[in-house]
Amino acid sequence: MRQVLWLWCCVALLTVALSAQAPQNPALAGVVTAPAIPDTNPFASEDDVRAGGALFQTHCTYCHGASGEGGRGADLTAGIYRHGGRDPELYASIRNGIAGTEMAPVRVSDDEVWKMVGFVKRIGSRGLLEKAPGDPAAGRLVYQKSGCVSCHRIGEDGGGLGPDLTDIGRRRGLKFLTESVVAPEANIVVTYRAVQVVLKSGQTVTGIRLNRDDLSIQLRDTRDNFRSFMMENVQEVRYDKPSLMPAYASMNQKNLEDVVAYLHSLQGAQ
Repeated sequence: MRQVLWLWCCVALLTVALSAQAPQNPALAGVVTAPAIPDTNPFASEDDVRAGGALFQTHCTYCHGASGEGGRGADLTAGIYRHGGRDPELYASIRNGIAGTEMAPVRVSDDEVWKMVGFVKRIGSRGLLEKAPGDPAAGRLVYQKSGCVSCHRIGEDGGGLGPDLTDIGRRRGLKFLTESVVAPEANIVVTYRAVQVVLKSGQTVTGIRLNRDDLSIQLRDTRDNFRSFMMENVQEVRYDKPSLMPAYASMNQKNLEDVVAYLHSLQGAQ
């Protein structure tokens, strides 16, 4: 009888001890918690960012574009993220996907997700790492004299046929900016690709395509007017001249460096 009583007391004491430990050690209560996401990216070296870029090319370009400029997915070059731009928030978006959207979880290791976070943050602030050799003030005059303001918006001024340049210097590097001036067809965001609508009447209307279905096509013409045509009146829709922007390949080197320096100076709100 004494042995049974002693054994019962031991079991009771062990139960009390385990209960006391449970708040400090959730594993004893059968609770398994996921490791906390670090506040800062543990894989942010230059080698890590390069590796993240290679992973981005494999897993992300179909929706986000080769340079993160967007398309089917969001434009990542603006450095503005709907679900948060802190390291752990970007990690969660890539690791888990975004519910209610086409953004699915990326099937790579946790370390590789962090490397992709580093690359995504880099393309959202690429221009901040460089210094342009030209004169921004002189470049502003070249920009104005070349008629760029008629198609591009900076702040509240300018047109809407071309991409907004308010913060282009933060989002894009010098190489990209230079190429966009001398060979604009090399880098065109899908939402700014030009279209030529040839009507059966013989008229051709050029602009930026907004929408097309089996019955109609809508575009903004080169005067920034909305135009809509029934497909029964359209003879042909052409995409052989994808850029409305003329190439400035013949611009002298000084003017080119100056206008690129001006574009690089457009950093937007910091």
